[in-house]
Amino acid sequence: MERKPLIEHLEELRRRLFVIAVSIFVLSIVSFFFARQIYEVLKYPALKYYPNLQFVTLSPSSAFFVLMKISLIAGIVFSFPVIFYQVWKFVEPGLLPHEKKLLIPLLGTGIVLFTLGVLFAYFAVLPVALKFLIGIGIDVLKVTPMISIDLYTSFILKLILAFGFLFQLPIVMYLLTSIGVVSIETWKRWRKPFIVIAFVLGAIIAPDWMTQTLIAVPLIVLYELSLRFNEYVQRRRA
Repeated sequence: MERKPLIEHLEELRRRLFVIAVSIFVLSIVSFFFARQIYEVLKYPALKYYPNLQFVTLSPSSAFFVLMKISLIAGIVFSFPVIFYQVWKFVEPGLLPHEKKLLIPLLGTGIVLFTLGVLFAYFAVLPVALKFLIGIGIDVLKVTPMISIDLYTSFILKLILAFGFLFQLPIVMYLLTSIGVVSIETWKRWRKPFIVIAFVLGAIIAPDWMTQTLIAVPLIVLYELSLRFNEYVQRRRA
């Protein structure tokens, strides 16, 4: 285990953050050339149920900023392996040799979980949420919805990105348990408070109870699965 002065840790942190920023910047520029195609993909969950839905711009610059926003979020998503690797390398000097061997498995698991979170949001959460939200206007209020592309893409991207990072919960729980910060018994005691936390997170991310529930329930399930996995690992080690 390496020991460094605080100033060296801060300098290394600065370098790691710089690498992450460069990765996001470069991949965002590359993503800009595919932003139009990504935008068409993002529209699909709404058009699936309401093919005549109209998307409008509310200012001359809206369309450009939508493409910029899509490019930035795509750059962050594609930079996820770099982000995970840089974070790992920053904490690696403080780990024991057997803990360092977890790099490849955790990196692979993190990428898989992030992808699963994005796919779950796109194919499971968004269609239900959009059908419910747009349907209120069409079926209940009998109005013709004209949706701002800026507000729509912000909602979609926020939800997709949030699910990608929220699906990292199993890795966070595993790491905290492995290094002894949180015990299995503590995770068990936090079960009920975590249900409240999950719904609070859902309320922060989404504006309606339906989407909040679609966010909270998978989180609660992930929490329980992660707890079972940690119990299994602990029994194997014992």
